[in-house]
Amino acid sequence: MRTRFGTTALACAALLVVAGCNGTSVTDDTAGGGTGQDGKGEVTGELQLTFWGGANRAAKTNAVADLFVKEHAGVTIDRQNADFGNYFNKLNIQASSKTLPCVMQLQGRQLNDYTKRKVLLPLDPMIESGAIKVDDIPKEVVDTGRGPDGKLYFLPYGAAYDAVGVNETLATQAGVGLPPEDYTWAQYTDWMTRASAKLPQGTFAAGSRGGLPNFFIAYQLANGKQLFTDDGKLGFTKESLAEYWTMWEKLRKAGTTMGADAQADEPEGAEQGFIAQGKLLTDSIPGNALTPASGTLATKGGGQKLTTLPMPSGPSGGGNAMFTSGFAIPTNCDNVPTAAAFIDFFTNDPEAGAVFKSDNGAATNQKVLQAQLDDPELPDLKKRELALYQQIVAKKPPTILYPPGYQATFESTFTRSYEEIAFGKKTVEQAVESFFTEANAGLGG
Repeated sequence: MRTRFGTTALACAALLVVAGCNGTSVTDDTAGGGTGQDGKGEVTGELQLTFWGGANRAAKTNAVADLFVKEHAGVTIDRQNADFGNYFNKLNIQASSKTLPCVMQLQGRQLNDYTKRKVLLPLDPMIESGAIKVDDIPKEVVDTGRGPDGKLYFLPYGAAYDAVGVNETLATQAGVGLPPEDYTWAQYTDWMTRASAKLPQGTFAAGSRGGLPNFFIAYQLANGKQLFTDDGKLGFTKESLAEYWTMWEKLRKAGTTMGADAQADEPEGAEQGFIAQGKLLTDSIPGNALTPASGTLATKGGGQKLTTLPMPSGPSGGGNAMFTSGFAIPTNCDNVPTAAAFIDFFTNDPEAGAVFKSDNGAATNQKVLQAQLDDPELPDLKKRELALYQQIVAKKPPTILYPPGYQATFESTFTRSYEEIAFGKKTVEQAVESFFTEANAGLGG
């Protein structure tokens, strides 16, 4: 039985994702597209592909698409690409008009904004027919593409995770080294406290991070606490959240973490964040941000080095969860066999994997991933990113079932609520009460 935890938030576009910008709901639950709903059939004709990412990722995605076309001479692919925020704005309109591209990129964090409106085809019949293969993908990773009904609605090709970044140079200078293996939250905060007094002036043990949702997610998972209920509301207690925010407030008031004013000035993006600038001993960073953040730190001089660790552990084990990206097929798709073949190719083909190079999270196909790790030309930092993913997934992390409205509601509300504490506008108890009221009003449905 799949563990149901639920959790992050971004653009309000995600909340509208299938309601459409013109207010028209998309409620058609017919499995359009004619024949081939099991993915079997002739692989030919035109295919629309839509995905997010910058120029480098677009080039790699297009290169994989070119490989697919080369293997299937009767196929043409119309590629649509945008940055993360604009991508979902466009997807809203396409969902409203039932013109979603046959192959559309999703994350688990937006999935159930779509499934509740029934605009996605389940991929299970395509797996049963052999059109899409999942044999070499860990079950825990596959399950991140499932909706509340247990059906698979997108196939994850890339698995990201949040890690604890540590400036190894500062840790050595402070005489604390790295936290021990399988370190707990208590050991982590004690480690920060011991290092704080010995760090260079202007440097802090950590940022003011009580408002970082992914740290809280890790805290809850490690302590075996539920995140969301089956109907999509908050599943943890007010006492649990108060305990967590109180922990961070003690660190902030002691000067162990950066002040709220300074934290507010942090640039966007992990590659420009304060840990990448050498201002912090530790911070939460995406696992695949080790390489770019290290590149930024190298420009600061002094030869400082970063590494990444799993999230702190607790009574229920590690606190890491998978944040996957993959492809889905909408109900309006009129070329399901070709869409299924492309998704299978992108995820499982060794040559495709060698071209894409785990650009959007570690390759979920274990054989594709291992081939990258075995490549003698793979840079050491990238190898660390991929090897740490292997270490995390081997411990069978729980699956987070994100409720409808999650991205549009949870993360921004969580961050703002803690900032009200850190800036002295509310007590912990007051912030907890207002967070629960606001978050529960926007989640589920």
